[in-house]
Amino acid sequence: MAKDPSYVYNRRVVGDFVSSLLRQLKFKREDFRTIGSFGGFTSLIDLGNFAIAFNTDNVGTKSIIAEEMGRYDTIGIDCIAMNVNDTITSGAEPIAMVDYVELKSVDSEVGRQLGIGLNVGSQMANITLVGGETSIVPDLVNHVDLAGAVFGIVQKSQIITGESIRDGDLIFALGSSGVHSNGFTPIRKIMADEGLTVHDRFSGEQKTIGDLLLEPTKIYVREVLEAMTIVNVKGMANITGGGIKNVSRLKDMHFVFDSPMDPQNVFTQIQNLGNLSDQEMYETFNMGMGFVMIIDPDGKRDLLSLLKNKVHIKEVGHVENGTGTVIPKLETTFTGYY
Repeated sequence: MAKDPSYVYNRRVVGDFVSSLLRQLKFKREDFRTIGSFGGFTSLIDLGNFAIAFNTDNVGTKSIIAEEMGRYDTIGIDCIAMNVNDTITSGAEPIAMVDYVELKSVDSEVGRQLGIGLNVGSQMANITLVGGETSIVPDLVNHVDLAGAVFGIVQKSQIITGESIRDGDLIFALGSSGVHSNGFTPIRKIMADEGLTVHDRFSGEQKTIGDLLLEPTKIYVREVLEAMTIVNVKGMANITGGGIKNVSRLKDMHFVFDSPMDPQNVFTQIQNLGNLSDQEMYETFNMGMGFVMIIDPDGKRDLLSLLKNKVHIKEVGHVENGTGTVIPKLETTFTGYY
């Protein structure tokens, strides 16, 4: 079938929207200092010897898959994962979170199941959910929107920004658990065009499509925080919306993924059904690589020794002087983030 050009949205349009918004944000408190600029995975607030990391994210339209399956007990994990995985990119330890649930109507069973996931995710990330807000807005939403904001803390001397990344540094990927929590709008469009429901199965899969897509986002907090105690980690990227292009947010360097992880079958099926190019796939989905760490080459053995039995980890590339992100074996090149 012919490819629907709307499957993958125009990231440049999104970038223009964000730039238009940010240009209006001119006011700052005189006694208030931030570290770094807009555009990172988390924002840092200067508190003397320490900095607060603060960021927000949501589950997106993965919640529609949960609704179609009648099962909401895992998307709370996704909500926490999408937030804490951003927080740790700065070297900060996530401490607490507030959530925001937007609903079309009240359903106590949905609330119970959301709470189950949020509690499990809190345990996995070792954070406390300290509060939140619930809003019933039938004129605004037709489904469930679950979002959160995480607070973390880091000693200023231990902040990781990516600025120390140099030519010759190594790129390691931590394996994803599946699609995670982005790219569900194109996935749902492809399913609709192919006449597939959440109860069908992709070729080569025992689980239903719904079960595959609801696999919770991997939380990397414990592994990453432990790795930072023994390895010189220079930069980290949470591979969510924007896919592999997220590494370009660290520093203007040439990131070479000469040995990427093999993507799970779910990505192969999405690509084939949607007739999507490798370029489109890798700038939309994590493609098996949920989190990226860039380290000094001297730390390779220690990193692998520490994490090999805790998370799927692989050396996937290296850094060179220059600009852009490339996957040589796929002959794909990416420039910028948007």
